[in-house]
Amino acid sequence: MFCRGKSLLFLLSACVLLVHFCSQSEAASNFDCCLRYTKTTIPPRAIVGFTEQLADEACDIDAIIFHTKRKLSVCADPKKDWVKRALRHLSQRFKKM
Repeated sequence: MFCRGKSLLFLLSACVLLVHFCSQSEAASNFDCCLRYTKTTIPPRAIVGFTEQLADEACDIDAIIFHTKRKLSVCADPKKDWVKRALRHLSQRFKKM
C-alpha cells in the first residue's frame, strides 16, 4: 500500500511538471523573431503591411517584417535601399487611404 502512495505521488508530480513545461514552451512559440534577412527583394505591390522588429526589445537583430498578399512574413534588413524604398512606397499608399 505504501508503494502505491509513492507511485501515485510520483505520477502526480510528473504530470504537474509536464503541464508546466508545455505551457512555457507554448508561450515562447507565440512570439517569433527574425534571425536572418531575406536575400531577395520583394516588389512593393506584393506588400500589404509591415512590422518593425527592434534588437533592444526581445529579438537579436533589427528587422522589417514585410507582410505580403500571399500571407507570408518576410524578414528584411532595414539598412538596405530596397527596404527603405518599399517603406516609403507603403507610407505614401497609406497616406492616400
